[in-house]
Amino acid sequence: MRATTLWRQPRAWMAVIVGGLLASLITLAYIGPAADPQAHLRDLPLVLVNADEGAGAGGSTVRLGTDLGTRVQAAAREDGRIAWTLVDSLPAARGLLERGEASGALVIPPDFTRKSLSLATPGARPERPTMTVLTNEGAGSVASSMAEKAARQTAGQASEALGAQLIARAGATRLGADRLLLLQDPVRTATKPGLPTSGATAGGAMTLYLTIALLLAGLLPAVLLTMTVDASLGYSPLEMGPRRSVRPVVRIARTSTFVAKAGIGAVTGFAAGSAVIAVALWGLDVEPDRPAQLWLFAGLSCAAVTLLTLALFAVFGMAGQIVALLMVTLVGIPLSGGTIPVQAQPGFAAAVGDFLPARHVAEGVRSLLFFDGLGPNLSRAWLVMGAYAIVAFLVGLVVARLYDHRGFDRATAAELARHPQPAVTATA
Repeated sequence: MRATTLWRQPRAWMAVIVGGLLASLITLAYIGPAADPQAHLRDLPLVLVNADEGAGAGGSTVRLGTDLGTRVQAAAREDGRIAWTLVDSLPAARGLLERGEASGALVIPPDFTRKSLSLATPGARPERPTMTVLTNEGAGSVASSMAEKAARQTAGQASEALGAQLIARAGATRLGADRLLLLQDPVRTATKPGLPTSGATAGGAMTLYLTIALLLAGLLPAVLLTMTVDASLGYSPLEMGPRRSVRPVVRIARTSTFVAKAGIGAVTGFAAGSAVIAVALWGLDVEPDRPAQLWLFAGLSCAAVTLLTLALFAVFGMAGQIVALLMVTLVGIPLSGGTIPVQAQPGFAAAVGDFLPARHVAEGVRSLLFFDGLGPNLSRAWLVMGAYAIVAFLVGLVVARLYDHRGFDRATAAELARHPQPAVTATA
């Protein structure tokens, strides 16, 4: 047969069409959420710390920080992009950052009113107040950057509004040109880390890298198992370089084959997850807050992905490998929230990502890596990955039994006739 003969086969061109459609889907999954995350941003969690103690003026106590906080929250409700949580102390804000419940914070200091009033009081030594933006590296590089940008924009708008308020408050008092110029932007803005970090963090991207490593570590054992077990049973050739070997067909039920693969796969997947964490901790200077829990979660996640992939092989045959790649990595990774936060993804992408394992692996890894196991979605990540493992095994088992019951042998009648053997029935 010549190569041109294959070009005339409809199936060959169908593969080209399907490949193009899959490439389009992958491109949409990767570039769609990242194209303009600011346009899709909604309810990004930030903390507004109002520690302002106020100051006496005209026989009463003025609290400009309280007024500022009220305006910020009102503007955020109308805009919808930022969800501010108002607290009155820095420890309360750090608590939210430590639990991963906020991507950053904006701090109004205790002396905010006192220093602000000094700018509009003739004869007083002017002192510019400083608002501090606290970043949260553990939230991810993109989420932390978006939070810092939003907090700085808020501080800039607050500074402009405060300047107009102070000029109006001065009333008929003649302020010098230097004071009026200063009141155009009276508030300084400083940025510093909200939480200490240690070890290799990759600028907050370590969550993404570990998630990718764990997903691939769970996917590969299933592919290798399917290749080697099917080759040893004679249902597929084993090709190593130029050599191709085909073993005699072993008559074994699909159910027995799947149970054997699943048993080996669960153990191998857990071992692969353990290897990923061992290399990260002892070879790459990663210092998670909860190393033991991270090890267990990584093992469970890899085992779940292995079982999911084996179940897809059992249901779809070799096409299951493509389905697994799409679900686990090609579509799952860009929608995981490891790079673009869920709050900045298009609604459809955020919803689809919630059904895929990558989202929950990323949430579990982030919580155990940076937030001392206190992340808001850690319990959900444990439950979802456990459910993936159990449901994948049950689906693979039920479908394999159904195929056996209906007589769908994996080998053709001619292949079975060439290798007459007693049938090996399912034991599970």
